[in-house]
Amino acid sequence: MSELKTLQNHPPWLAWTQENLARGCDVQGIKHILLQNAFDGVSIDQALESAPPKRTILTHPVDLAQSGQAQAQAQAQAQAQAQAQAQTHAPHVYWARPVSTKNTPLSLGPVSLADAVFLQDPNHPALVSQVITGHMQLYLIADFMSPEECQGIIDLGQGHLRASTVSLPDPEVEGAENQGVHQLPDQTYVDLSFRTSQTCDLALLNQPKVWAMDERISQTLGIRGALSEGTQLQRYRVGEQFRAHTDYFAPNTDEYARFAAERGNRTWTFMVYLNEVAQGGGTHFVSIKKTIKPRQGMAVVWNNLLPSGEVNPETLHAGMPVLGGEKFVITKWFRER
Repeated sequence: MSELKTLQNHPPWLAWTQENLARGCDVQGIKHILLQNAFDGVSIDQALESAPPKRTILTHPVDLAQSGQAQAQAQAQAQAQAQAQAQTHAPHVYWARPVSTKNTPLSLGPVSLADAVFLQDPNHPALVSQVITGHMQLYLIADFMSPEECQGIIDLGQGHLRASTVSLPDPEVEGAENQGVHQLPDQTYVDLSFRTSQTCDLALLNQPKVWAMDERISQTLGIRGALSEGTQLQRYRVGEQFRAHTDYFAPNTDEYARFAAERGNRTWTFMVYLNEVAQGGGTHFVSIKKTIKPRQGMAVVWNNLLPSGEVNPETLHAGMPVLGGEKFVITKWFRER
């Protein structure tokens, strides 16, 4: 058996530990990762005990240090702006609600039936905009990831690509011969008539860059990482697309029984464009007739459920064909439990 490592003798890992503790990440989760990477328990406990103070999480653009009166004024301004733009699909600045200092991202339960929280680390501020529509909750976060972070994830994942899958094939070609449809051992399907991209399961790569990205996504949305699926990277080349679909699993179906009986349905989808696409490749939301053009580092976030907890069919969306260059995105889904 190999000898365990001392955390203090590995500065990059020690810095990673201190950074995540300062950001308020789950202590036991950090310890579990370190143990998995062959660090000894004594040095881990020493590092955890000597951790720097946790940084305050801020809402954007309202600082928790502001008075309640200032926060109320900010909320009123946001509501007035929303009403003024209600007849358009133009995004407006989304003012995140005040968050108690005791109500950290890791203590939050599912928020699938509520408004998004959008907590922010002051070291990674981002502008959150809401697309005004009565059909769904849809948000954009400009510059969520830097160009260097985006390229780093592409470099990690593009050597581990496989054919993208769907939970069910297109009914029009199911069972047809020579249509590029076949079932995999995990009960998903490759359906080349419907989805033609390639996928990398980033969560299986066991890389600190991926862990840090996952933590930031969970923290920003205000949902514990334990309620998420492993983040995926997708690549689309010229002509490749993902036809109109929803991310949730249809209730009371075999699809739901296979993929959602244990963890519940998909609540929020968090997608980030990793590169500029020469032409095409937008994300088209059918109900609002809006196509979001890829922009490097921008996140697109939406709730797949209605306030009642029922699925929202108006979240139907498509990855439009890439007409020039290629497109890389990451996608992270959250579950009810």
